[in-house]
Amino acid sequence: MIKINHLYKMYRKGHMALDDVNLTIGEGMVGLLGPNGAGKTSLMRILATLIRPSSGDALIHGVSLKNAEDIRKMIGYLPQQFQVYPQLTGAEFLDYVAVMKGMSDPRKRKAEISRLLEEVNLAEKGNKRIRTYSGGMRRRLGIAQALLGSPQVLIVDEPTAGLDPEERVRFRNLLTRFSLGRIVLLSTHIVADIESNCRQIAVLDRGEVRFSGDLTRLQTTGEGKVWEGIVEESLFAKLDPMSIVSTRRTDDGLLCRIIADAPPIDMDAAVVRPTLEDGYLALLRSSQEEGAGQR
Repeated sequence: MIKINHLYKMYRKGHMALDDVNLTIGEGMVGLLGPNGAGKTSLMRILATLIRPSSGDALIHGVSLKNAEDIRKMIGYLPQQFQVYPQLTGAEFLDYVAVMKGMSDPRKRKAEISRLLEEVNLAEKGNKRIRTYSGGMRRRLGIAQALLGSPQVLIVDEPTAGLDPEERVRFRNLLTRFSLGRIVLLSTHIVADIESNCRQIAVLDRGEVRFSGDLTRLQTTGEGKVWEGIVEESLFAKLDPMSIVSTRRTDDGLLCRIIADAPPIDMDAAVVRPTLEDGYLALLRSSQEEGAGQR
């Protein structure tokens, strides 16, 4: 279990990246959802002991972040910007990382690297130079390096960024398989990345936790706030662009899906059942309106 208690992170010039974050994260795949700039990466880097919080603490399986060396023995980390040495082969890169992690026995290193390359479907590419890898292959190599040493906790930050749809699905399935028996904390701003794989979700916005719970409860946040109807093209410009979820052209006009507390006045709209993305967007809209009211 990961237990985060009153975590704050303030950078220079008074930018508050994390504002009293409290979360309890259990076993399985857990999604950390939020817009760009919400503080997700700061939280990930703190849990990975790469930066220190301004105040507060987190316990990973009962161990405080203050004991950084002990924490690092328990976690694997895949940052958003994963740096590799393109002149090395995949196997050589993993061997280098394994040595850095303190795996001194060459035979054990070789056996684990072979196993992990098989797990991430790179066994046939292990002896190829990384510069020949696709973006998806590099991300899978990143997961392999994060799993060296069989960590109890896997932390991955925006892992599907830049991947094509096929690679994104393959990567999500890979993470789901690895989440069995361990904690996988997945940070993303893409709802589809967590929709079918995560058992728990937390939403972070402007450094604060706006939601923590299961996916069904987040979906119900949009109840009574999602509208769908046809609007004439001449009236489309009058709609609030920030409230429009999707638009599709039809023979009768533009079919719009809108998030609002009341039906839009410029279209004949009916309330519809929210999706998980609708619930997430309704939550963010409420958060943004609350923030605007406080300014």
